[in-house]
Amino acid sequence: MADKKISQLVELTSANAATDFLPVVDTSVGETKKIALANLPMSDAALAQSYPYTTDFQSGTEQTRNLTSIDNTSGYDNNNITSIYVGSNVTSIGSSSFYEATSLASVTIGSGVTSIGSYSFTFCSSLTSITIPDSVTSIGSQAFNNCSSLTSITIPDSVTSIGNDAFTNCNFTSVTIPDGITSLSTGIFKSCASLTSITIPDSVTSIGGYAFAYCSSLTSITLPINPLFTSIGDNVFLFCSSLTSINIPDSVTSIGSFAFAVCTSLATVNCLATTAPTLGSYAFYGISATEIHVPVGATGYGATYGGLTVVADL
Repeated sequence: MADKKISQLVELTSANAATDFLPVVDTSVGETKKIALANLPMSDAALAQSYPYTTDFQSGTEQTRNLTSIDNTSGYDNNNITSIYVGSNVTSIGSSSFYEATSLASVTIGSGVTSIGSYSFTFCSSLTSITIPDSVTSIGSQAFNNCSSLTSITIPDSVTSIGNDAFTNCNFTSVTIPDGITSLSTGIFKSCASLTSITIPDSVTSIGGYAFAYCSSLTSITLPINPLFTSIGDNVFLFCSSLTSINIPDSVTSIGSFAFAVCTSLATVNCLATTAPTLGSYAFYGISATEIHVPVGATGYGATYGGLTVVADL
């Protein structure tokens, strides 16, 4: 917008937040001044739609660039970047983009981004929260691995793929897994020591090894009710020392080695399968329960199963 008198202004039907200004009258000095639209207080959603360019602060210096993708060759100084707004022109945040950016405390992702690559925010230990827009469909392996201050995250239903160890050693207390996810990858929430509860949607058909291992505050979990959910992998709940009970769905045909090992508070185990699932070694090692409850008339369990006395009362 070229400079004009107020009397010459007309209503804007569109605006470019990087170049357009809002005129304001300063009555204290009898002047008209202008404010860049980009500097107006706006919600994240409004910014994502109106501000196409990427802005960041590095060592206290603001810079704005017109980027369509970001990766580890984009010129960011990961030793000194403290915040970034990813403009809506950007369609992907590539591998290792902000790897070990330990001072990065604030990230806003614009509505153009469809993928967050592997290792993109690994070891961003100052990052406390992030909202992933519903344009994103995939999150790569170790994308937020060791974001040890990350206490809040929203994963939209648009996400259908999350890589191995994506959120290992994060610090949130709860997380909602999108209904579009069919597989929980290896180590996805491993060592999230503050995670207290989680519901796995019925869309999930497999849970990878170590998915929730060392989640020492996890007190409850609901496994999916899906005929395609047939296996619980090795070490999935290893050292979940606060887990008190588990209901294993009737669709499960195999339970991996050390699947529930050293769940020292696990006092109640119900297995709804009418035929005993194949059992890996030490699946129930070190749990507090001495019995496993199974359906009346169930077969294949024997008198004991995984070291637990079988009680047919379900």
